[in-house]
Amino acid sequence: MAPQFFTISCTRAVMATPAILLFFATCVAQFIDSAVQGNNNVVNRNNNNGMIRGATHTVVVESSSLAASDENDNVAGVNHGHKSHHKNHVPPDRKKSSHHDENHKNIDNSFDFYVFSMTFQPEFCSEKHEAPEGCHHPKQIWDRLTIHGLWPNNDDGTYPQNCSNEKFDLTSLQPIRDELEQQWPNIKALPNSASHGEFWEHEWSKHGTCTGLSQLEYFSKAVKMLMPTPSIVKDAETQHSVVKKDDLLAVYGGAQLAALVCKKNYLSEVRVCHQKETDGNVGKRMDCPQSILRESSCGSEIRIASFRMEEEEESATVE
Repeated sequence: MAPQFFTISCTRAVMATPAILLFFATCVAQFIDSAVQGNNNVVNRNNNNGMIRGATHTVVVESSSLAASDENDNVAGVNHGHKSHHKNHVPPDRKKSSHHDENHKNIDNSFDFYVFSMTFQPEFCSEKHEAPEGCHHPKQIWDRLTIHGLWPNNDDGTYPQNCSNEKFDLTSLQPIRDELEQQWPNIKALPNSASHGEFWEHEWSKHGTCTGLSQLEYFSKAVKMLMPTPSIVKDAETQHSVVKKDDLLAVYGGAQLAALVCKKNYLSEVRVCHQKETDGNVGKRMDCPQSILRESSCGSEIRIASFRMEEEEESATVE
């Protein structure tokens, strides 16, 4: 009897072994799955926290968006063409300040260098179907390269913008008002217009607030940086001829030191780069990063517009 009982018991135990193994395997699988889900939840929470932190920052627009937005601005020569290379960028948090904030210098100016952009006003007028009043009665002093803007930029092609709530104060620029009118003109809104200061206000709010400089410092430095219009540009304008791209680049120090921007192969802007000093001030000229050099859009021969071009073309059509 005992051997028979032993045989039956062993047979039952052997038959039950798969069920026991399956039970243990199921428990182990459930334990591993719970651990993985727990880790995923931690990752998701971390990702969500990162997204929340990012959402608190002001997004800085790329040069291509910057170019597109500035091209549509209602001010003369606004054509901020850091085109097609700036990436969307989340800048570091920036301290907000009012015009009378004594801690203005504490604004985070963590950018890498400056772009100084000069616009050729005759080209601006020639491209407009409904030219602004200033284009119909231009001042002789506008017939040259004038200031478009002084823009903080980063080496990776991004740039900061609208870095504080400091309001533009035209009265603070009274000591340099004459220089501004001559070297940084707004020919879309003449001095007797209520909107005459909008060009300067735009450049200050969008770019100047990111420098850590006061308004007077920012505009004063810019007017001192304006370079003379090359004689080969003026000669081509009066002679209705073209300028060799390489010759014009040579005037500015070579192909690494300037970006030439054209519209329909007419010279529109010249952009040069400057170092940023540790205190945010504008430093010496420097080679422009590729992100800026890629903005060059002129052919090997550059046409030069003139304020009289529109009238001359109409006269030629009549003849």
